[in-house]
Amino acid sequence: MDLPLVSVVIPTFERIFFLRRAIMSVLKQDYKALEIIIVVDGLSKKTAMLVDELNAFSSIPICLIQTEEKVGGSEARNIGVRQAKGDYVALLDDDDEWFSDKINCQIELIKQNKLTIEDDFLCFTSLERYRDINQKVYDKLPNIDYQYSKKKKIADYLFETKGLRNIGFIQTSTILVPKRLLLESPFTKGLIKHQDWDWLLKLDKEHKLTIIQVIEPKIIYHSDVPVSSRVGNINRWRFTEEWLTSHQSEFSQQGYESFILNYILLGIASDQSLSKKERKREIQKRFGKLSSKTKLRPYAWKMIVYMLLGK
Repeated sequence: MDLPLVSVVIPTFERIFFLRRAIMSVLKQDYKALEIIIVVDGLSKKTAMLVDELNAFSSIPICLIQTEEKVGGSEARNIGVRQAKGDYVALLDDDDEWFSDKINCQIELIKQNKLTIEDDFLCFTSLERYRDINQKVYDKLPNIDYQYSKKKKIADYLFETKGLRNIGFIQTSTILVPKRLLLESPFTKGLIKHQDWDWLLKLDKEHKLTIIQVIEPKIIYHSDVPVSSRVGNINRWRFTEEWLTSHQSEFSQQGYESFILNYILLGIASDQSLSKKERKREIQKRFGKLSSKTKLRPYAWKMIVYMLLGK
């Protein structure tokens, strides 16, 4: 029986060291029915040279697309998906790395659940993360596996919290879906942040989605990329607040208020373009609108410290 072809889509721009590592982790997969599509957000001679070098010995075809004009990470992924020949698409960020059995475990799980390309499903894996390259023990995410969370909506799983931590975590490089879903529900073009969250919420809203998870970590979510070049680490709390407002109807109250604590108030607190007085005022304005239940949660105490100390 022929194995289904999986198209691996990797958006990138001028990060050759990290891209090489990502591609090599695909070439080392136990699962061999693969193609790799590299989408350069712009033009890059260095990336073209790397792809030529790797294609010289790879049994897995590596396709290079250069957009010439900058289109952003979301549209780069969409372009790669439209080029894909596989029935399934696996997404991979250029600074992440897969374990060698990542795709094989996902295909096996899909089979075990008797799902096909005609079904609306998302398969993701757990991951290992480190905050410091010298960290000897990696953290496993998500904190609570999907099947044990009892959550029905992706927004609830991603943004509701238990204690001080988010319940769930689904990262781009962990995802494998039928290509059809990405064509029907593409990434939103032009987003400067939250591209993965936005797409996941859209997918959940537009499809009656089955979600399955490979429990064991199958990727390393690297933290060795310079902070200045990592979109997710740039403090754009005003944009984040606008994005949250546009999706508020998709959040539970607990998820919505946890998001404000986790991403907006902390963003304000660390915004060095504001004076201490301005940061305190912006935090107080939003903190005051939270429910009493949220204000009494232990996690909210951190915000009180920020407000009192003006840090």
